[in-house]
Amino acid sequence: MAQLIDIIRVVVDPEYLTATVRVSNDAPLMTSEDLEGTTRVYNLMPTIINHACVGDAGSTFKDCMGDTELAHLLEHVTVELLSRTNLVNEVVAGRTWRELAYDRTFSIQLDCVDDVLVAGALSSAVWIISWAFTGGAGPVPDVDATVAGLVQLVQSMPADGAPIDDQYDDRYDDRYDDEYDRYDDKYDKYDEYDEYEEEQLDRGPRMSQKIF
Repeated sequence: MAQLIDIIRVVVDPEYLTATVRVSNDAPLMTSEDLEGTTRVYNLMPTIINHACVGDAGSTFKDCMGDTELAHLLEHVTVELLSRTNLVNEVVAGRTWRELAYDRTFSIQLDCVDDVLVAGALSSAVWIISWAFTGGAGPVPDVDATVAGLVQLVQSMPADGAPIDDQYDDRYDDRYDDEYDRYDDKYDKYDEYDEYEEEQLDRGPRMSQKIF
């Protein structure tokens, strides 16, 4: 199964996890370009349409799911997985915007309720999107098993009392460095992303922001 969305960069701070993603040239940019794929996602998680969604045609994701950016759908699939873990006591908010300086590239910002949990949910959401928009071939994603795996992942992490440096090493050195390092050579052009991001912040609010 081809991976239609590449995670280029992930930044974690005390409030947010922000991921820069690129949609493959073989993937639709909008859900309206492949309504069968969009329907596959809905069939996996029908409650996704009840998400609050500010900035589109209506007040819920139902009003725009059939004609929105694939990256925006990725945001909501991630939020749906997070909500099903029952590890999050508050509503998780997210927003998605297009990075105009780069082709087919978006940023997704999510409340960082737990860095490992959110990163794992995002990675799982990428896999679900890839399955749905490549014809639905192969085994159908088991959402319940995916959620159970995310819970097990978080529960395997060090207790809160462990030294913060040890927690960081365990979470990233062992689980995520290899996953994201493999994009370095392919996407060297993103080395100047920090400079571009600062320029965008200086210009004020970004375009196409969607808030869950």
